[in-house]
Amino acid sequence: MHLLLAQNSVTDSLQRIVAQHRRDTIEMNALLDLTFEFLRKDAEKGKSYAYQAMTLARSKQNNRKLAGAYGYMVTLHQNSGRMDSAAYYLDELGTLAKADPSATKIKIAYGQIAGLFYKNQGEYRKALPFMLDNLHLLTTENESRAGQLLNIGNTYFDLGEYKHAVNYHLQSLTLFDKLRSKRGQSFCLQSLGNDFLNLKQFEQAKKYFEQSFNLKKELQDKRGTITAFTGIADVYKELQKFETSEQYYNQALQISREMNLIKEEARCQFQLGMLYGRMGNGLKGRETIAQSLLLSRKAGDSTMTAKIRSELNGLRLMEKKERETETTFISNLNTFINSGDRAGEALEYSRLSEYHASRKQFDKALYYLKKHEQLKDSIEGSSVLLQMKQLEEQYKSEKKEKEIELLKKEQALNDAELRQQRANQTILGIALLSAMVIGLLLINRYRIMNRTKRQLELERMRQGIARDLHDDIGSTLSSINIMSQLALNESGEAGHQLKKIVSQSAHMMETMSDIVWSINPGNDSVEQMINKMKEFAGEILEPKDIDYHFDVDAGTSAMTLTAEKRKNLFLIFKEAINNAAKHSEGNKVDILLNRENGSLHLTVRDNGKGFEPSVTKSGNGLKNMEARAAALQGSLTRKSKPQTGTEIVVKVPIT
Repeated sequence: MHLLLAQNSVTDSLQRIVAQHRRDTIEMNALLDLTFEFLRKDAEKGKSYAYQAMTLARSKQNNRKLAGAYGYMVTLHQNSGRMDSAAYYLDELGTLAKADPSATKIKIAYGQIAGLFYKNQGEYRKALPFMLDNLHLLTTENESRAGQLLNIGNTYFDLGEYKHAVNYHLQSLTLFDKLRSKRGQSFCLQSLGNDFLNLKQFEQAKKYFEQSFNLKKELQDKRGTITAFTGIADVYKELQKFETSEQYYNQALQISREMNLIKEEARCQFQLGMLYGRMGNGLKGRETIAQSLLLSRKAGDSTMTAKIRSELNGLRLMEKKERETETTFISNLNTFINSGDRAGEALEYSRLSEYHASRKQFDKALYYLKKHEQLKDSIEGSSVLLQMKQLEEQYKSEKKEKEIELLKKEQALNDAELRQQRANQTILGIALLSAMVIGLLLINRYRIMNRTKRQLELERMRQGIARDLHDDIGSTLSSINIMSQLALNESGEAGHQLKKIVSQSAHMMETMSDIVWSINPGNDSVEQMINKMKEFAGEILEPKDIDYHFDVDAGTSAMTLTAEKRKNLFLIFKEAINNAAKHSEGNKVDILLNRENGSLHLTVRDNGKGFEPSVTKSGNGLKNMEARAAALQGSLTRKSKPQTGTEIVVKVPIT
């Protein structure tokens, strides 16, 4: 079904091209291809397309396409029994080939068509030189060469040279196998069936005929099924299965009439007549063979005509109706000798022997019988059969070797494809992994950019807040502090309240200064924090004559801290310095900043009077320091003993 759709699709495509009337080489090719498509299915349609191709090629002076059209016209007219028309177009093709000796393809086309023309006329000796010459010109291993090998094999078959026939048939089949041409394979299998049928190897012949029929059926080769049916019918006839044989002959005869193939119809009628004779119905056999004689003469096949006359003469001899004279037998014999039909020649010797034996001319009968036996032995002898079997086995062996080689190549190809698939999978995996990595990098970059963007926005906001606090609220507090101090100098009873205002506003100014400092992104580094610490320590400790010393590890200054961490750490430091200044009564403070195990350590140590932690209650200052350390997810420890000073250690995680 799929093949039928494919073929219809090809035909439809070609017909659409022709319908465009392009009047160019493309249209000519389409017309010739359509001729080929209908050659074996609908002869009249094929002839119509060939005529259109011929007319267009003449108008465009395209000799190569014109040669192709002439070739088809010869074949189509010969198949339908119009021998004068077929001969006319063959002469036209010959003239075209002689006009340009350098046109090898036209010369090949002429040789091929001429060989088939004379072969189909029964002039085998005249056909063979054309075919052999063409084979030397067809050096490329293509369907043209394979077809020529097949035609040569068929011609040798008609000449009774079965060994040569099988040799060329197997060569042709080998090449068609290589080209994967099912149509060519079907022709070769049919011819091999005929080879073995004539050597009475019936089962072998039947196998080839059936293989050929299956391919022709698949290809919808309606004309080809005629020869397949007649071949199978011939086998069943020899196997004495006459009814089955008759069914196949009748099917072939019906198709021949439907396609108006006169020559094929003549062959089918002849074979049916022979079958009726074998079945004991001599009258029906003679009538059927007589009908085939009329058709054969109409088709112009002299060799076929001679075979039919010879068979009629044989039937008359068997029935003792000796109306034929020796001249008739000799005429048939000369026809077979001239055409090269050795099988027909051998049969005619047998007929002459029977004729002279019936007349009691035993010396002539023995002479012709010896000629018959000698020729038959050369055609069908055991040595010929052995050689044919050897050729067939050689073909099978070579085919098997090629199949093994093909399997090895397919295996190697499969292995290569598997390796390629694995490589592709690896590449695909790498590509996917790379895509994932790139995707992650892009996502990470996007996040970093967003985070950076947010950080920049936050820094701008912090700068704005710090600026606003410093400029607006800071200046307002400063004004309140200054005015309250002035008012304090001039006040009387309100002096106590004004002192509170001065004190509170001063504290607020100090706190505001710390907040502004912590918010400002310019102070995010530890170095800025250290500078702030030094400034604060100097303001608090120097007036009290307390010596202080900063010890900062290398690299610590370059660190950055968030505003929250800087603020809380600085406020813890302020509280520790204030405590040392107010309560320690010492004269020295050591301040240490270092990194250790992913934490920033701040140590404030004085040499004051110290205290007993178990006795002294913690004030609000120490509690605030511990709360700030906890907010930093860090820790705060204090160490103190009476007369040994106090040490505050804050650990803040920085990773």
